[in-house]
Amino acid sequence: MTTRTRAPRPWQGTRLRGAPSRLIFVLLSTELAAALVGALALASAHPSRAGWWRLAAMFALGVVFEELARKVGKLRWVISSGPQPDMTSVWTFAGTLVLAPGYAALLAAVLAAYLWLREQREAGQFLYRKVYTGATVVLACLASSAVVHHGSANPLASPSAHSAATVVVALVVYTCVNRLLISVAVVLAGGPMTPSIMLGRWDDNALELATLCLGYVTAVVVVQQPWLTAVVLVPMVLLQRGALVRQLEELSTIDSKTQLLNALAWHQLAARALMSAGPASTAAVLVIDLDNFKAVNDIHGHLVGDAALFEVGRGVKQELRQGDIVGRFGGEEFVVMLPNLGAAAAERIAERVRSRIASVQLADLQATHTDGGVCRHALSASIGVAIYPRHAGDLSGLLRAADAALYVAKHAGRNRVALAVTEEADSTPLPAPVSREPRTDAYQPVPSAFHRDVDAHIDL
Repeated sequence: MTTRTRAPRPWQGTRLRGAPSRLIFVLLSTELAAALVGALALASAHPSRAGWWRLAAMFALGVVFEELARKVGKLRWVISSGPQPDMTSVWTFAGTLVLAPGYAALLAAVLAAYLWLREQREAGQFLYRKVYTGATVVLACLASSAVVHHGSANPLASPSAHSAATVVVALVVYTCVNRLLISVAVVLAGGPMTPSIMLGRWDDNALELATLCLGYVTAVVVVQQPWLTAVVLVPMVLLQRGALVRQLEELSTIDSKTQLLNALAWHQLAARALMSAGPASTAAVLVIDLDNFKAVNDIHGHLVGDAALFEVGRGVKQELRQGDIVGRFGGEEFVVMLPNLGAAAAERIAERVRSRIASVQLADLQATHTDGGVCRHALSASIGVAIYPRHAGDLSGLLRAADAALYVAKHAGRNRVALAVTEEADSTPLPAPVSREPRTDAYQPVPSAFHRDVDAHIDL
């Protein structure tokens, strides 16, 4: 009788123990640097009544805002699937403009501690992640504050082109330091090195820019009209609610496993694209079904299946043009609308997509069997293609025609592309349907392990 040694389970990101050594080094070195540099800056600062008053005012504003928007902020964090801009950068960036570097670092540290004790702990965020994200903000504040206080003149007290440029440079430095440190940690934790991680998405960048601009306004009010500082809370609460609305809109249209359009959103956009097509225009619909995908979940587990679905969705999107519409219909089925393409071009794209899916190896997805073995499984897909207006004059008809062509591809041996035929040209009945995995999506994925809640201040 042979015994099988169970392979060690991959790191899930729930605790620091078991994390990659490079990630542990980056986390600890960043936190140590933030503690040492912050302590030195605070020790070299000259205590003043105005400095302590402004520090207290910034902290009080941050606390009041978090209490007013606590439910909204918690809901934003719960429905988030990755890093997101943190609204507390209003107070931390304002602190870099009106406080000495040591005071600015202290403000960032006490706000991070308050957020952990008041909100993040009960939401399920892990302490070591919050410590790291707090350290990145401390370093960002120190770097930005050093830019502001490099010259002798206060940029808020003497408005000029030079002072405006100083504030802009401080904003860029604050953003870049925080974004770089967070991106390095996410990549070392196994996250993808994608432009959305390194540079941020456009909507997140716009939200963070608005937050930092409000931080500048807060700094000006604190310096020139301290009795009006509470007025800043009103636009901040509205901005927080606007961010929640944006996330809810995205949640209602995006499939959580693949980050593609869900079935409803795809159908609406595809129907709109078809309606805008002229009488002489053509379009194509692809229905893509992964072959024998149920075996992937049964043999390797649902986590491996989720990783495969995400990789397939990413690969399909990369093989399409900018204006093409791709979504997940559910289960292991994807659907694509190709505007302004005829049959020959659509078949070429479908074949390219099929080849891309066939190149996916589960062993490359950093996943394992449920029994501890290494994943060795190649994916394949069958694709049905239908052309507008050759096969149907509306979206529902195109989907039916493409789905019928998909059955032909399945019956012919799978892992191939089949073009739909017109009813006039083909009087032969379709072959009996080949067994296809049911469209069930009962399994809910576990959120991304590390960077789900590394949300500290992703400033851009």
